[in-house]
Amino acid sequence: MDSASNRWCGTYPVLINQLASHGFVVVASLSTTTSKGDPLPTIVGLNWLLEQAEDSGSPYYHHLDTARIGAVGHSEGGLSTCKAAADPRIKTIATVSGAATPTGLQGPALFICGGQDTVVSCDSVASTYGSVTDQPAMLMDNLSADHGGWLYQNGTKGPDIFALTAWFRVQLMDDTANRAYFYGSSCKLCTDSRVTVQRNSLMIP
Repeated sequence: MDSASNRWCGTYPVLINQLASHGFVVVASLSTTTSKGDPLPTIVGLNWLLEQAEDSGSPYYHHLDTARIGAVGHSEGGLSTCKAAADPRIKTIATVSGAATPTGLQGPALFICGGQDTVVSCDSVASTYGSVTDQPAMLMDNLSADHGGWLYQNGTKGPDIFALTAWFRVQLMDDTANRAYFYGSSCKLCTDSRVTVQRNSLMIP
């Protein structure tokens, strides 16, 4: 971490700051092996934050909506996110260029891959997407992105960061305007030339 140059949590400050600017409280692990541990680093962070919500000495005291929790991860973090999805407190997930078949998924899932990714193929992410049949699920292939290039595609207007922001606003803030990007017979992202989209039947209504 280097606060002087605003470098926090590796290469993810654009995404973290974007989500925070929309009113989400973001806890980001500094671990590079977030899919390992019992509890997972993601769950350690969540437990800490929920403890803060009940600590009268904390700035978070009674200021958090603890019923609306999501998880997002990239690469190794995507694998971790899919594992953490079994926690009943996590109501929705999103992954970028990394995933594993989630067990005990509590709500909708967004899976993003990069069409130029040679580290984690879209086929492998698509396989995970295809395993989700009891919750709404969507697969978005960012056609020009490699494994990490999505972080630098036009800042917050890049396909991945835009989709992640809109997804969590819809799932955790009941944002009806952004719902049209994902749901319905003809979703707005379905016609975005930068991406291709697959959705399961639970996303169509």
